[in-house]
Amino acid sequence: MSARSIIILSAAFAALIVPSFSAARQPAAEGATLTLAGQAAKADYVIDGAAWTCAGADCKANFVDDMPALRSCKRVVAETGAVTAFTWRGKALSAAEIQVCNTRAKA
Repeated sequence: MSARSIIILSAAFAALIVPSFSAARQPAAEGATLTLAGQAAKADYVIDGAAWTCAGADCKANFVDDMPALRSCKRVVAETGAVTAFTWRGKALSAAEIQVCNTRAKA
């Protein structure tokens, strides 16, 4: 095998590997949204390290930890009160899950 062939094969191999390494190092930067059953008591909450911003009944956190959506919902409603919709890192809770989540809601 010539030196030129080795260089071409090495470059092709590197082109295949480099994108997978860089993709693996990038953290998932997903957020969460929720709709409260009533108006938010505060404009801002910090819950489990996530900074929530609320306007009316709609709240949003740009970056949240990677944990199960239902568990997260329970922790959030303990501070904010009941929700009618909850999405965590792309997973929207079903109506049944929302009902379970709201058992932990702040009164």
